[in-house]
Amino acid sequence: MTVTTVQHAVSGAELRRTMGHWATGIAVITTSSEGTPAGLVSNSFASVSLDPPLVSWAVDRRSSSFEIWNTTDHFAVHLLSESDRGLVQRFVAKGPEKFAGLAWEPGVLGSPIVANDVPRLECRLWQRVDAGDHVILIGEAVSVSEPQSFRPLTNHAYWAK
Repeated sequence: MTVTTVQHAVSGAELRRTMGHWATGIAVITTSSEGTPAGLVSNSFASVSLDPPLVSWAVDRRSSSFEIWNTTDHFAVHLLSESDRGLVQRFVAKGPEKFAGLAWEPGVLGSPIVANDVPRLECRLWQRVDAGDHVILIGEAVSVSEPQSFRPLTNHAYWAK
């Protein structure tokens, strides 16, 4: 067997373009810090373990809300449906106005619940993992909600731009 030695790593731009071909779901993830709600859009959400029930997602260290995510001990994950494109536009924006005029209520751990008709998980932080320019948050699901019917909103090539 021949082993090929690679002289350079793949660039971040190359990785982003290639991964843009991988279709993923889109989630809005929310938390609160000192009574202030925070939220963002993520396509890195994944199931990690069934026992215990663990999920993960990654936050960019350059995110304007990184400090909130790096200190929170809870979060809610809203798996978006095709009819939730407005929530995507709202939560990709920067700043606290993401929640302006939006009806929401605190979940069992205090994270804002922004959509009631989508699959939703409320999680207690299990572990943070440093991973390059991101931090992976692993959460233990303490509450879930499933709608009667659901057509997921998927991402394909959106982040590759």
